[in-house]
Amino acid sequence: MRALAEFIMRGRAQASVVALVGSWFPLISPAAVALVTLRRGPFDGLMVLLWAVLPALVTFVISDMGPLMPVVTIAGLLATMAFALLLRSSSSWGSTLMGLVAFSALAALSLTQLIPDPVAGMTEALGKMLEQMQAQAPDGTTIVTPSETFVVGLIAYVMAVSSFMSLLLARWWQALLYNPGGLQQEFHQLRLKPLATLTCFAAVFYCWQRGLDYQHWAGLFGFPLLVVGAAIAHHVVKTLKLGGQWLILFYLVLVFASPLVLVIAVLDTWTDFRSRIEAKSGRRQERDRDDSDD
Repeated sequence: MRALAEFIMRGRAQASVVALVGSWFPLISPAAVALVTLRRGPFDGLMVLLWAVLPALVTFVISDMGPLMPVVTIAGLLATMAFALLLRSSSSWGSTLMGLVAFSALAALSLTQLIPDPVAGMTEALGKMLEQMQAQAPDGTTIVTPSETFVVGLIAYVMAVSSFMSLLLARWWQALLYNPGGLQQEFHQLRLKPLATLTCFAAVFYCWQRGLDYQHWAGLFGFPLLVVGAAIAHHVVKTLKLGGQWLILFYLVLVFASPLVLVIAVLDTWTDFRSRIEAKSGRRQERDRDDSDD
């Protein structure tokens, strides 16, 4: 990965090649755009972005798959570059996360107005697939057919998560090349403002009450809180010098008991678990040094 990052930063031509070819691989193309934007600013980032959107434009012109996926791809690339600029100027992952969620929600809702037929077609195709699964499922198993709300929420969720992961990859590349340990420090300090925390949690709770159709909307609005939960886990493991198995355990909890992680992230906004654990760890280390001196 370091070699790829070094190749991207050799010049605009090399970055453009990676942005063009990287469209065949997850995250690589938007991460290349984000890395150039983070390091060299909006003009160079825009030049690389033009090459990154080219495969989506070609697909739109020559393919019969419809405009939905190319438009979603282009929207994701635009979001990645825009929020790379925000991260470049503010170094605030909290603001970046909230912005990504808002952009993804608005972009997905806009798609239903701009290209309604492909969205409806995707909803119908997903419904048929679930009907086939229902026919093969054991007796007593019910698979609910999703509505358009479900599909639009899925598009918004995928857009937000993929854009965030691309930004995270780009920031990691930047840290590898120019600021060793910088990403770890930023990530460990990630915390949402109280209003953002309450807004996310209230939106998640509302979506939970609305049932299956709002499942992915709940995932979208809860995503910043889950990332904060991950930041807390990584900080605690590093501070207490625990083994990597604790991070594996955390991610298992994240998959199978995500509401617990949401609650921890909400409480951290006012309790600040990380500062408390740091202080307790520091006192313990002082006692250990005093004991060794004696």
